[in-house]
Amino acid sequence: MSDEADVANDNIERNRMAAIEACRRQPTLPAKGSCWFCDEALPPSHKFCDSDCASDYELEQAAWARAGRHRGPGEIHAEQ
Repeated sequence: MSDEADVANDNIERNRMAAIEACRRQPTLPAKGSCWFCDEALPPSHKFCDSDCASDYELEQAAWARAGRHRGPGEIHAEQ
């Protein structure tokens, strides 16, 4: 017979596995031949020109999500 701790651990594990599966199902950003953040030309298999642009893109997407707006991959980033 399981106690409360076992039930809680089972719930935690189910939630963790559901979160991992949800991340796996999220669409990935396709490579487009230029940086998704600064539009610098890139080899066909690259998405960002460097880790700074990748980080800035993620921060910008998170800010849009917090504001309740979703910006798709085809939309231009905020004007500089």
